[in-house]
Amino acid sequence: MEASIVPYDCIIVGAGPAGITAGIYLVRKNLDVLIITLDVGGQAKLSTDVENYTGFTMIPGDELVRRFEEHLNSFNVNIVFEKVKAIKKENDIFRVETKERSYWSKTVIIASGKKPRTLNVPGEEKLIGKGIYYTTLFNAPYFKDLPVAVVGGGNSAMQAILELSKFTQKIYVINITEDLTGDEILKERVKKLGFVKIFGNCKVVEVKGENRVEEIEVENVKTNEKFSLKVNGLIVLIGLVPSLDFELPEGLKINEKNEIDVDQNCCTNIPGLFAAGDVSDVKWKQIIIAAGEGAKAALSAYEYLMSRREFLEEKF
Repeated sequence: MEASIVPYDCIIVGAGPAGITAGIYLVRKNLDVLIITLDVGGQAKLSTDVENYTGFTMIPGDELVRRFEEHLNSFNVNIVFEKVKAIKKENDIFRVETKERSYWSKTVIIASGKKPRTLNVPGEEKLIGKGIYYTTLFNAPYFKDLPVAVVGGGNSAMQAILELSKFTQKIYVINITEDLTGDEILKERVKKLGFVKIFGNCKVVEVKGENRVEEIEVENVKTNEKFSLKVNGLIVLIGLVPSLDFELPEGLKINEKNEIDVDQNCCTNIPGLFAAGDVSDVKWKQIIIAAGEGAKAALSAYEYLMSRREFLEEKF
């Protein structure tokens, strides 16, 4: 590190519920904080109606994120909108590299969240944005009175079905398990619709269409029987994968799901490096849990900095 550069106390990678909360907690400790992100809100912003965040009977995801962001901005936290390329630890200090430059910090919190899992089938990549979407937010009105398929059976898929039902009564559900797997209250609402046709034990094996989605080929995973459905839209909601498309510090422990291993205090196996939210191996992926984990990571980072204050002040 160049001698003239004073490192941040903490750099937070990501600005979803975990990253935003961590930022709020750290600036309240009067620390010098930088958030590096491509957007604000992450997956939470793509949620339709959030009904399980304490304090709100129901709030749209984008509105909840707007309030998070408003809270964060009240503290004038430094935010740069750049793509992280690498995080490296060099001589007890972290270097976070983006496409534009390098930033230095005494601690780092990785809160980069997750991104939608794709089908990885023929025709998908070509038709993304041309009938294939990974959220219904802003997209549901496009399918007014048109046939559309939803892939998945969890809460996100059921929320998508309920949103689509405001615009069309031609909805197919392709679900890898026999029954829907989300909350009972959502299952009841979906099944009450009547016009939704659910294909259990099934998966999409191909998407067809020239310039738009026109048809999907579906396979029953138990019988291997294949059949086609004429649809104009395909909403894919089959889970998320960690957003770790950047170089990580050597030796960082990652589990078989490519999530960062953390202890109960959001500490990784590398001193000074913390992880919070959906990118970590914490079992449940919920907005409220991510926010709580962001607070824990911030407090752990603060405790780490205080325990090494004399060393860090002497060095920098």
